[in-house]
Amino acid sequence: MSISTAPEYQNLKSLTAKNEDLLRKTLYDEQKELLEKLTECITDISSISERDMFIVGFRLGMKLMINVTKDEYPPVTIHFQRSE
Repeated sequence: MSISTAPEYQNLKSLTAKNEDLLRKTLYDEQKELLEKLTECITDISSISERDMFIVGFRLGMKLMINVTKDEYPPVTIHFQRSE
């Protein structure tokens, strides 16, 4: 299941949108601009964190693959017989 279809994600997404709308209705224009800047900063931080988590996961996966493919085991030799 991807994160965008997870029920927890969908619930939080809806709750966030609802609360943001309620908050915006109580703010003056200058406060709305500050809220927009804050939201943009949070989005940027989240994007950077997601990228960094992907990089860490990718590196870990590569390390696992390198360890699996190391020459710790003798090579397997397959002998074929020719049929004449």
